[in-house]
Amino acid sequence: MERNDTYEIFKKAADNTTVMIEAVKGIEEARKRVDELNGTGPAEYFIVDPDQASAVDPVEPGVRKDPFAL
Repeated sequence: MERNDTYEIFKKAADNTTVMIEAVKGIEEARKRVDELNGTGPAEYFIVDPDQASAVDPVEPGVRKDPFAL
């Protein structure tokens, strides 16, 4: 199976609602975009690898967590 290098960026608001914001090409671009978004307000932004169906830590790409958990 061919690897897709698209990553999705999600926003988790204070009320625990989660919304997909955008999809970007490459983990470095995703990290850059999350850094930009983190300065815009009181919400948590995170990166999801759709191929693995899990979140990717923006600093440590080998670390995965479930941001959809409350």
